[in-house]
Amino acid sequence: MATYGSFPGVRVTTESGGIQAVEIGEEEKLVFFGEANYVVNDAGDGLVVEGDDAESFDVKANEFEQISQAKFADSKFGSDTELANAMKNSIGNGANTNYLYGVAVERKVVEGQSETQQEGNLGNVEIVENTGEPVDLSAGDVNDFGISVADDSGELTVRLRYGGAPATPEDGEVHVNPLTGDYAAAPDSTGDLVFDYCHNDYASAFLSNSTQSIVNEDETGIFFALSDSDSVSADLNNTVNGLRTDYQLVNALSFAQPNDSELYDAANVSDENGGADARYETSTFEQGSVSAPYYYKFAPARIEDEDNTVGGGLGGLFAGNPISEPIYNEVISGYGALEQNLVKSEADDLRGEDVIPVRSGGNVRVKGNRSTAYSVSGSVAADFWTRRITDRVILIGKQIGDAILGRINDETTRSLAERRIEQEMRALESQRLIQPNSGEEQNWKVTAYVDPTNDDEVNIDIAFSPYGIVKNVDETITVDTN
Repeated sequence: MATYGSFPGVRVTTESGGIQAVEIGEEEKLVFFGEANYVVNDAGDGLVVEGDDAESFDVKANEFEQISQAKFADSKFGSDTELANAMKNSIGNGANTNYLYGVAVERKVVEGQSETQQEGNLGNVEIVENTGEPVDLSAGDVNDFGISVADDSGELTVRLRYGGAPATPEDGEVHVNPLTGDYAAAPDSTGDLVFDYCHNDYASAFLSNSTQSIVNEDETGIFFALSDSDSVSADLNNTVNGLRTDYQLVNALSFAQPNDSELYDAANVSDENGGADARYETSTFEQGSVSAPYYYKFAPARIEDEDNTVGGGLGGLFAGNPISEPIYNEVISGYGALEQNLVKSEADDLRGEDVIPVRSGGNVRVKGNRSTAYSVSGSVAADFWTRRITDRVILIGKQIGDAILGRINDETTRSLAERRIEQEMRALESQRLIQPNSGEEQNWKVTAYVDPTNDDEVNIDIAFSPYGIVKNVDETITVDTN
């Protein structure tokens, strides 16, 4: 009989050639990728991470860090930074610090990038969202991590826009979409456009040796990119897909890319807001480039009047929620209002594009758990509740299969594998994680058989039916007027 433990994945204990015990873990390793505090390095040729207690903690970009208490998030990543806030808020929403990791993404400085076209793409994302002074490496000053653009006539005014490729701006302006890298200069610009800016290199963080080693083979976890760039999502999807092929069963989370801007009036434009806030025009919203049953996107996620998101709370909820309890209409704590508050029809629009709506109205609530492949024909286990169970079934079959390696491929060996997997399926059944077999109704089945093309190989087929989740309650009310 399986036992349940506070660890990620599935563990099988063997002794004297036999399978002694199977343990099913209820935890998820939770890994956040996000922005920290950065300073110019000693060589003056780039940026390094510097937390509040740099003397005690030498934190490097693209390498994971763990914290035993919430206060150490500021010490390692810098107070009020995106990554530190996410780590702290995740703990308040259920994350287990034993399995909580933070990766400060590398921030790169681009100086003097010359573009010959008035419209184009800078080739780097995501760009730091600030239109103030750019980093001056030679002076050792990070300034505002701002975007600066000049042409033959001098400095141009930079404005941020989020609705895809920017429209033609007014004279003397350049519009930049920091999530896509697209830019557009006014028709009156002359000569080449010269850009100075910073961008966060998420792709390198996903692929670093440090990061790839967090979730081991036969374990489960969550990689959460605190970004709403679709390009970042595509990079994360490629990484997670590769990990899952090696039975490092990671689920990917990030934010959906906004498709619209809410412009500030001239009096309220600042370097920090760049003249616009990111918005979702839900009636024309399209999901983006990622569609996978292990990938989940949320929108909106930005918090009102803060350079912060609700990612920490979402990560804590999804990693810390008991496996026996589905996530639907759950509150995440520690937040005020979102920058954009959805009405029901707007939430339905996003849900129709396989994005999980986040709504605020007294509380911030997560309105679903569907993956980005939920509506794709033929998708299997395309919501988080089912995916967590499915991943553990995959690991049960894989681990018990590993345990019979080296045995004679006969009926006795195959029957042993079947019986042990069936035992674990009954344990899942008893926990109400899968539907039971009842009478003639068969809701799960295990079959082990010789591969028809290779006598040295055993194929194991496992089929099961999960329970559904109550998402709507229809009610009829009769009023007796007598």
